[in-house]
Amino acid sequence: MIKFVWNHKFKLLSIIILSFIFSIFTLQNPKIFYDSDRILQYANDIELEKNKNIDSSNLFLVGVEFNKNIQFEDVIKLQSLHNELLENKNIKLSQSVFNDISLLDINFLAPFGSNKKIENKEDFDDFIKKIKKRESLFVSKDQKKIFYIILLKSDLGEDFNKKFITNLEYKFNTLKASSIYITSQVKGELYIKDKVIKELLYITFFSAFLCCVILWFFSRNIKFVSIVIISVLFSITIGFMISQLLFGGIELVMIIMPAILFIVCISDFMHLVNESDDAKKSKLEYFKYQINNIGKPVALTSVTTAIGFLSFCFSNVLPILRLGVITTIGILISLFIILVTYAICIELNLHIINGKKSLNKNIDNLISKFIKFQNSKKSIPLILLMSFLCLFGINYFEINNYINDEFNKSSDLYKEMQFFDKNFGGYKEVSFNVEIKDDLEIDSVIKFENEIKSMGFTIDYSLFGSFKNLKSLNENYLQELEEKQISIKSRMPDIGSKKSLVLVNKIKKAANDLNIKIQIKGNGYLFDKLSDKITLEILFGLMIAVLTICLLFLIISSFNFKYLLIILIPNTFPIFVCVGIMSLGSFYFSLSNAFIFAIIFGLIVDDSIHIITSYRFNILRGLNKKEAIDKSVRITGRAVIKTTMIIIVTLIPLLFSEFNSISQLGLLTIISAIVAIIFDLIYLPKLIRYLL
Repeated sequence: MIKFVWNHKFKLLSIIILSFIFSIFTLQNPKIFYDSDRILQYANDIELEKNKNIDSSNLFLVGVEFNKNIQFEDVIKLQSLHNELLENKNIKLSQSVFNDISLLDINFLAPFGSNKKIENKEDFDDFIKKIKKRESLFVSKDQKKIFYIILLKSDLGEDFNKKFITNLEYKFNTLKASSIYITSQVKGELYIKDKVIKELLYITFFSAFLCCVILWFFSRNIKFVSIVIISVLFSITIGFMISQLLFGGIELVMIIMPAILFIVCISDFMHLVNESDDAKKSKLEYFKYQINNIGKPVALTSVTTAIGFLSFCFSNVLPILRLGVITTIGILISLFIILVTYAICIELNLHIINGKKSLNKNIDNLISKFIKFQNSKKSIPLILLMSFLCLFGINYFEINNYINDEFNKSSDLYKEMQFFDKNFGGYKEVSFNVEIKDDLEIDSVIKFENEIKSMGFTIDYSLFGSFKNLKSLNENYLQELEEKQISIKSRMPDIGSKKSLVLVNKIKKAANDLNIKIQIKGNGYLFDKLSDKITLEILFGLMIAVLTICLLFLIISSFNFKYLLIILIPNTFPIFVCVGIMSLGSFYFSLSNAFIFAIIFGLIVDDSIHIITSYRFNILRGLNKKEAIDKSVRITGRAVIKTTMIIIVTLIPLLFSEFNSISQLGLLTIISAIVAIIFDLIYLPKLIRYLL
């Protein structure tokens, strides 16, 4: 295999280049799957409410905010817009204060009607009096904000949806309002698709630029820098191309894949070009030597990183399963590309990277300080502090999910969501379906309705009114219904899955006390249940990956159980320390960040495995334990430090992303990388010395 790669390296490079060119053409119009919607589609054990009249994916919430109380002129324009929406054939439903049934004077003779058209100042004054007297879902208490619900027909196509949103924004912007807020799942999908592609391009460009700068700073060899960057770009592009071919598009969760492949490529290259004590006669012999002694640990770290993501393949949720498949394939492709390009580096005499002598000397001095610190009493307070942070993180372990978790607080979409949360009861849909039984009394349903309201839910009375009003019309309303269920539609603020599920359980108890049998449905409830389940599934997969890697090393070490601790502690301790540091703020595990720890684990495993394998190699060469440890730290430590510095600098652009999964990827990886290098160069050698 090694000889084959060496003999056909340029042919293999040609295949890689052709694959890259094909990938560029394939990805000219990529399809981005919006993960929140697709995750909901693959819920097997939680029933999604299917209502032929209501399709929440095409539901638009529109908010209009004025600087002062709504004036007569404002209401005339708002009413005109409402009428335009009602006349639009592509709109199935349009609800606003102008057809809010809760403002009608309901009586037995005219149970259903329409609000009086506002034509003059007198009509306006009557309208304002009604709003002050009765609660309306569509007007805020300060009478400065108006709310519209618009349901668009389904399957109108992406182009139509874009035009509809643009037209809707244009119409509402003609009002003399201070702000216009429009949110919907459709708009969210289009917004994310557009932003994801742009961010991938911008972040990749700036990260590549910073990577080039720091690689050149270390190597002083622009040709080597070019080869490394091109290898990274090849790996990322081919990985996305495979997803496009296999699955017809790219899952949104795959936006973290470039960072994974970048870390794999950079780390592997830096270890392969790290200085070697053995000068061989021919380039082929040198290539064989480096692959056998450094390439094997590189391959092992790639396999262990791939195992972390392969665990996602056991997920029941299709987007996560696909992330596992494509990332695993991408890591293996990256390993192959590195092997070929490294062979070419040797052929072109680019494999010896001396860099600036003063810089290497400073790194060597830093490593010497790490070695001295190992036996210093000062290392005790540091490990105690890290242990405290580790325990602190475990103690404050929390799983929580918000629908807007993915969005940075400065993003337009987040601000729009917050507007509806604060002023109009939120955007999370929850339906309480009450089973109609012979002994069900309408008074019990009214009490149940009040319980729901008391817990912060906003019940939509706009279509049929409240059960209290229905009782005033007909006390035998429930007995005369032909349906087997009645549905109480509600919305709630995005307070997180943890608090939401507590409220839902309280409502279940209240229903049970009132002898009411209910089913809870709706996308909001489904998100809370499913997102927590998937987050746990991801963390469980990571635990399986850790145990699998431990088993792998047990087999490699002929079931020397001391190696279990040597692998387990250095590769999990820094993660818990990182969680502890983040928990000093308001950190919680969620769908947006659970994936990140698989990447962090891959990074940490990479460095620790190189130090452990270097130690074993030195022992086999006849060095005693102390000499073997010191030499492995001095030689491998240089590559570990350089790799960590490159990763930290290159991940800085991610901190400014509009998406939390990307910004947290940068932050968590940087923190973990710093903790890991401290542990690997100070405490891992001590563990090896005491246990092996």
